Amino acid sequence: MKNWSFTTCAVAGFSFSALGVALIILNAVTANVFLTALLWMAGVALLIGGSLSVRAHLLWTRGDTQ
Repeated sequence: MKNWSFTTCAVAGFSFSALGVALIILNAVTANVFLTALLWMAGVALLIGGSLSVRAHLLWTRGDTQ
């Protein structure tokens, strides 16, 4: 199995984080109608995005940016 590169981790981390923020905004726009589902999904998306961003940062500091 091939390890993810810096670019893949960075783009995936940004995408998941953006998805989490979009779900929080969608929750606010719908006046908390889907409160439990949307906030749970947003939390998971932000958790995944954060972990991928940390992985990308570690790859950057090691010099594996290819």
